[in-house]
Amino acid sequence: MAPEGQVRSGGTVAGMSVHPGLVVDYRLTNTGTKPVLAYDVVPQELGSGTLPVNVDVQHAWVYEQSGVLRISKQGFATAPNVRFVAAPVMGGHVIAPGASVTGRAYAVWPLVLDVPGESFSAPRQRVNPAVGQWQFCVQVDGRTDQARPSAVGGGVVQAPVRAPEGDELVCTGPAAMPIR
Repeated sequence: MAPEGQVRSGGTVAGMSVHPGLVVDYRLTNTGTKPVLAYDVVPQELGSGTLPVNVDVQHAWVYEQSGVLRISKQGFATAPNVRFVAAPVMGGHVIAPGASVTGRAYAVWPLVLDVPGESFSAPRQRVNPAVGQWQFCVQVDGRTDQARPSAVGGGVVQAPVRAPEGDELVCTGPAAMPIR
């Protein structure tokens, strides 16, 4: 999987309330020989057994990992002793070999921790306002057989949430923060 993209800060849209932020336009290309599932449609809050029709496809989790800010589209493991009636889901796209999917991720500025609630094992440390580097990540794996159509449309599928394992979290290299 080869991530690539560009970053820009904020923007304005006629008739809309727009908050300053970090916007990442990205393209994921499947450089392998088998289809993969990219978990790039992240609901505002994990825990639902279905993907909401009005999901914000630009939403991404924001947290700090080893001194680097991550803007990430990924799942997290269910916290110990938490049980759900129906398995929580995330959205994504199945990417055929040689094909690409494009998308956008957004993080509000100033940067704040944005991870799923206490029902999930996720970083809980506040984001350091002086963090100097950032990276963009997307969870990608071969579980295409678990993907089901979603009500969102546009080729978005849903699959059970789980934390990435091994090399399933595909990230750009750390780079200097584009805005301060």
